[in-house]
Amino acid sequence: MRSLIFYSLALLGLCEAAIYESPQNGLASRTPVGNGTICSNPRPNSCTFYSNCLEAQEQCGPNGYPIGYGLHYCALFAKVRSEMSESGQTWITNTMLCLQRDLVPYGTGAKSATCADLKKIAFGTHPRCYVDNGICKLPPSDWVIIVNTISLPELFGSWDSLKQVLETAGGCAEFYSWLIENEISSM
Repeated sequence: MRSLIFYSLALLGLCEAAIYESPQNGLASRTPVGNGTICSNPRPNSCTFYSNCLEAQEQCGPNGYPIGYGLHYCALFAKVRSEMSESGQTWITNTMLCLQRDLVPYGTGAKSATCADLKKIAFGTHPRCYVDNGICKLPPSDWVIIVNTISLPELFGSWDSLKQVLETAGGCAEFYSWLIENEISSM
């Protein structure tokens, strides 16, 4: 059964690569997995790391972090990238790359973790990647797109998500202030 899930996810990764990395949407083309490829050096604007590397190594299934969160949100942000300002597009590119690079040891097999631990490790990298890549300097119009892409229930729906939001917001007062003002008024 686990093999069937793994092969289905591998096929999903191939389909995802074809959909999200086609020349029409300007994203990088699919790179074969192996030494010195996407598993050890993820490509900008590519989501294949999650299915072809992280899921292939850790096998957490469709609801685990690699597919259920990493690939899911990478693909959503790839879709909304063109709606953002130039600095927002750069933020998405750099943040997606940062998040994947932080998980390279797990995607290459150099390190292993339980699926629950992998999720905690991955969530722990999010605030730094968001802030270090300039979320605080983005215009509020980009913050709206980011929050709408992630969705309010996802932002505040679990302790891990709430912790991530608070750590990110703690890195920039402007974002924190904006988030409180706009999210409280929409509740």
